[in-house]
Amino acid sequence: MSAAVQDLARLKAARQAPDSGRAIGKARELLAPAMRHAPAYPAASLGPLAEACVAIAAAGQVQPAMVGQCLLGAASLLTQGLYDVDTMADRRPLSLYLLTLGDTGDGKSTAQRLALQPVDEWQRKTGREYADALREFDSAKAKRKKGDDPTEAPASPWRLVADATVEGLRRDLDTGPCAQGVFTDEAAAILSGYGMTAENRAKTAGVFSKLWDNGHMSVSRAMGGRVERYGRRLAMHWLVQPMAASETVGDPLLAALGFWPRFLAAWPAPAAPRKALAFHADRLPPVAAYWKRCEELLAEPLPDDASECPVIGLDDEARALLGRAFEGFERSARRGELRCIRPWGLRASEQACRLAGVMAAFGGKPTVNGQGMRDALALVAYSLDTWRAMVDEGAADQSAAHALRLYEWLTTRTNWCERLATIVKDGPAVTRTKDKRDAALALLAEHELVSVSDGMAQALTAPVAAS
Repeated sequence: MSAAVQDLARLKAARQAPDSGRAIGKARELLAPAMRHAPAYPAASLGPLAEACVAIAAAGQVQPAMVGQCLLGAASLLTQGLYDVDTMADRRPLSLYLLTLGDTGDGKSTAQRLALQPVDEWQRKTGREYADALREFDSAKAKRKKGDDPTEAPASPWRLVADATVEGLRRDLDTGPCAQGVFTDEAAAILSGYGMTAENRAKTAGVFSKLWDNGHMSVSRAMGGRVERYGRRLAMHWLVQPMAASETVGDPLLAALGFWPRFLAAWPAPAAPRKALAFHADRLPPVAAYWKRCEELLAEPLPDDASECPVIGLDDEARALLGRAFEGFERSARRGELRCIRPWGLRASEQACRLAGVMAAFGGKPTVNGQGMRDALALVAYSLDTWRAMVDEGAADQSAAHALRLYEWLTTRTNWCERLATIVKDGPAVTRTKDKRDAALALLAEHELVSVSDGMAQALTAPVAAS
């Protein structure tokens, strides 16, 4: 069969309105980064979380990095309102921001669900109690007579949310617990949402960065009045597919503003084919012990201002290790191998203190010792290696994401076909210049996902061999 006849057959098949969802899924597979080397995750450096991580990873057939990130996020959520940690400069919150990349089927939901199971159960219970208290409050308010002292409304108990705008988050931290978290295994909804549009990214980054730094909220609004709150704490863990993360991870503005450099990252290698094995996490003693410790921390009352909570100190060995690491990070970030991710390298020593503090607090220790600091530094080194891979190997490369966005848009057009001039005029924002349009079309054509001729672009279904 000639090439012309093959092209004609492909075009005819495309015009028969195939399932766009399946076509887009195949396109995503074709455009995804190729198999790559990933650094080994130091699961043994998780301190009191290590045994639970190893048990879940082995029995659940999930990469240790995926599990470790989820456990660290949960531990940060539960300890950040109870302790701060000492650093080389001053006390800092135990709040961690974590970003984990993983493809569909790699275990993101499994790891996150098990790490947060005690928190989810606690929220259900306190949510029911809160609903009862609200009904009692409304009833008492309706019965109140003129001159009676007003009854104070019950405070919101919620500590965990899957999606949030900065305005909603400010409201929740103003009226609810001082320590909360934004945790999701579908972070594409956040990264593509209102707060991460080109117009709002700087504002979102600024609010999140300020909360990570010291938890101070200072806001004045014409309609909302003045909000001045100290000691607010926010932990975050966003799990997302690499393709969905590429546009925002690759945004130089977010890196320059210090938003992504505040995140500890993991990008484990694709998971191996799984075996048909039963998985009962509740039968694993290390998981049961982890859940029990979570319940103990949830039972601890939170203060109104977390900046007045106790400080986990560093012993002499930990402080000496931190000092040597600090100087090494400085040299490497300013003149060495970390220059390509300089903002991350310059925050590495503080990240180590936060990690060491979280693990010490979760383990019930009042001080970070030398081993605790070595463990934290190993986790930081893994994160830095991951960020370098994300910058160098494709997760921060936006070209594939732009091509996929154009392909998705083409499948919404009549017969999956559109004029090249119309793509620049009305197409996705990321391809509204000739150069960006042509680059995206070239990548799609390379994977046989588009045909371009006579000033028209025609989206095609993925070749059968690719499936």
